[in-house]
Amino acid sequence: MSVLDLLTSLVAERAGLADVDADRLFIDYGIGSADAVALAAELEARLGTPLPNTVFYDHPTPRALAEHLVGAVGRPDRGTPGHDTSRAPGGHEVVEPVAIVGIGCRLPGADGPERLWRLLADGVDAVGTVPGERAARHPGWREPGVGEGGFLPDVEGFDPAFFTVNAREAEAMDPQQRLLLEVAHESLQDAGLRLADLAGSQTGVFAGISSGDFLVHSFSPGLAETEPGLYTPTGVAHSVAANRISYVFDLHGPSMAVDTACSSSLVAVHQAVTALRTGQCDTALAGGVNAILSPDIGLCFRTAGVLAPDGRCKSFGAGADGMGRSEGAVMVTLRRLGDALAAGDRIYALILGGAVNSDGRTNGLMSPSAPAQVRLLRAACRAAGVDPGDVGYVEAHGSGTRLGDLMELRALSEVLGTAPRRAALRVGSVKSNLGHLEAAAGAAGLAKAALALFHGALPASLHATDLAEDFDWSGGGLRVQRSLESWTGRLAGVSSFGFGGTNAHLILQAPPERRTPVTPAGVTARRSREDREGGPSAKTRSYPPAAVSHPRRYLPLSAHTHAGLRELVVRWRAALDDPELDLAAACHTAGERRDHHAYRVGVTGADAAELSRELDRALTDLTAATPGGAAPGGLALVFADEPGAGTAAAHADLAAELRRAGVRPDLVIGHGAGEVAAARYRGALSPTASDTVAGHRARLLAHPAPVHALRVRLARRLAEALCARIGPALAVATVEDAQTCVIVGPRAALATLAATLTAGDVLCGDLGPATADHSGLAAPLAAELEAALEGLPVNAGETVALSTLTGGPVDGRAQGARHWARHLAAPSLLGDALAVALDRGVRTFVEIGAAELGPRLRGAQGGRQARAVRCADAGDLPGVLIRLYELGHDLDWAALNPPGAVASIPLLPWSREWSTPPAPGHIGTVPQEMVA
Repeated sequence: MSVLDLLTSLVAERAGLADVDADRLFIDYGIGSADAVALAAELEARLGTPLPNTVFYDHPTPRALAEHLVGAVGRPDRGTPGHDTSRAPGGHEVVEPVAIVGIGCRLPGADGPERLWRLLADGVDAVGTVPGERAARHPGWREPGVGEGGFLPDVEGFDPAFFTVNAREAEAMDPQQRLLLEVAHESLQDAGLRLADLAGSQTGVFAGISSGDFLVHSFSPGLAETEPGLYTPTGVAHSVAANRISYVFDLHGPSMAVDTACSSSLVAVHQAVTALRTGQCDTALAGGVNAILSPDIGLCFRTAGVLAPDGRCKSFGAGADGMGRSEGAVMVTLRRLGDALAAGDRIYALILGGAVNSDGRTNGLMSPSAPAQVRLLRAACRAAGVDPGDVGYVEAHGSGTRLGDLMELRALSEVLGTAPRRAALRVGSVKSNLGHLEAAAGAAGLAKAALALFHGALPASLHATDLAEDFDWSGGGLRVQRSLESWTGRLAGVSSFGFGGTNAHLILQAPPERRTPVTPAGVTARRSREDREGGPSAKTRSYPPAAVSHPRRYLPLSAHTHAGLRELVVRWRAALDDPELDLAAACHTAGERRDHHAYRVGVTGADAAELSRELDRALTDLTAATPGGAAPGGLALVFADEPGAGTAAAHADLAAELRRAGVRPDLVIGHGAGEVAAARYRGALSPTASDTVAGHRARLLAHPAPVHALRVRLARRLAEALCARIGPALAVATVEDAQTCVIVGPRAALATLAATLTAGDVLCGDLGPATADHSGLAAPLAAELEAALEGLPVNAGETVALSTLTGGPVDGRAQGARHWARHLAAPSLLGDALAVALDRGVRTFVEIGAAELGPRLRGAQGGRQARAVRCADAGDLPGVLIRLYELGHDLDWAALNPPGAVASIPLLPWSREWSTPPAPGHIGTVPQEMVA
């Protein structure tokens, strides 16, 4: 028994389960500290090796612990992906721009950067009334300005199964933590960064968070739905808002929450930029979140006179009468410019530098300070290395309070507006569209400025038709951006101020190359016109050849739930209708730049129209299908028994095409003559040597008298005895399973045998013409074949092979002349080879050549859970590859789709069913307590 098998059996016994997942945390199986100590002692006794009591915590999954115990290298150290991360924070900083490569957002009226840009470009006012369910909980929501603002329709919604959070813990989590998890993942999706690639990397998380509504709620008698418990401390802790992202995604860079009130998220981004430049991390997630769960703070602001009665921020407008509160989350994905360019990332904008300072002692703790803002702006320009007069636009704080707006305008005028410049500095604020997102406000402004630079346009700042009267607009060098205009500017600033006095400003630059934005793309899978039965429930699709001018595109879609996959297909189907869709970029992004989950569907086609047609069929099939995620197991290539001098080369070449597409079999099986092709494919025989073997076999088998084949429902021993009784003209050629054989011989003799069997109620079936190989009928030819192959060069081979001569593994060095002579005259033990493959965990069998495995798998123990996929010729390849993907096998999408840009494609749909465990194979699994 291997160490891994021992570990999984010990954990399964301790947890009272039949089986455990080797990649799942011990804690998921209820292995607490006492159990871990006991298991360590038991493992020490079983292995005879001293082990520390903490070994189950030091290596928290069966596989990780097994690799440690056997001295495996394990996953390579990814702490320094191309950069020296040993540089200390206080060491030399490389002044390199930081690229914004991904934007994730959940905002009033806008989920995702495309919808946010559409909202901004269309000048939408997203402020409304508090959702009815929330309003019914507290009479305070009825107060003017308190129940109006920027609200999310379902601020408490969450997909706990995807993040491996059990239902009780999810209930104890601050909705701000829930929002950040989902939006962080959406930001990574937008950036085209896969969790599978980031796990274990030096990726940092910097989260701005300030609101304590949920903390107060959790410890308020009569308000909390449940009493505080095990998960409450981490559920309400602001630090965990960042830490949980690092934990769930296994990110090893700095992880911190930042609370500077309304400037929290921009300060968090500034900290992330510093960490990237000092080598503390190589990728960073940064932003902020705010959730308005209670009217209490709003009531306080109303009492203080800083809350607008209609809940709207009228930034720099004559009607400014206070701020309107808002909620949501924004997370950006950041990389050093060099890294982003090297990876082919899409770049929204560059962060050149910035500054953070404090107001110091002012006329009241919450009072802003224009002098402090002046110092901030000058420091930010110095840090970014830019002339103040070159900054063309500032995404201002613009809270909509008269005092605050006036001080900000004066500071902007003194540093930027009156600097030598060709045109007035344009200013605006996203708060006029969304309201004040407080801890997330700075990140929202950053996202707006980045999108403006990316799209080359400046959206309107709302509610400023009439400008504030207490600022000198004629001489201040400023102009409020009051309409959507194209913009060729290169530099923009973003400001965010906290009500406790912490101020932040960042300077952004347009991306290195101005690009037309890649529109949401889509493509997905669907079922074909011709489905072929290749085994239990196995279907592959055939596709017409793509025209030379329109290369075939492959587009894989996946989700972690069946319902999520259906929704994703719907989204892609709509996206395909976009005439400006960059199909190459969309397919590249979906294959190479997204994680692939358990529920899958794929399509291939020459253009969007063909993909759309396939998508429609896929949606129909998904609606009718029984939910079930892919749990692929191992994969084997089975080379069919098709005699012929050129068959081995043709079949090996077909398998090589699969390998170039990323299909890497765990083992290969050659049935009958297919063993020559299998040996060629894995390098046991060179092309010349395999041609020699195949040629001599074909020559010798061309002369014997014609024979036919009969499948009989008899064990091998009984079948051989029956052949011996009838006469030497009959022989067993194939043993398909313990109760089924194929007998070959003259047609007349087989007819006599069939009549005898039928009379005895033994099942049998005529298989038609056959060859005499793999039976005693070919015995006279074996010696001649051995002589012809004397001195045949052989090699060990690269892939594990099962020989149908023995039914077990074979070393390529044993496949010399003697092997092929015995192979010619001995029965093919295909059933034994399939049984060995199934026992080794193979669940997908790709048949190269004629389809013959379906019935044989159904008859094998464990075979009903296996799938056979037929690949008869090159025309089957597209459908086979799609089917393998849907069965859970990952392909080399870079080989299938030409390189392309990162596209904005539909995001993974979330599932709000809190009690639904995830399917096997997604980013994690659900603890037993959630399933129970």
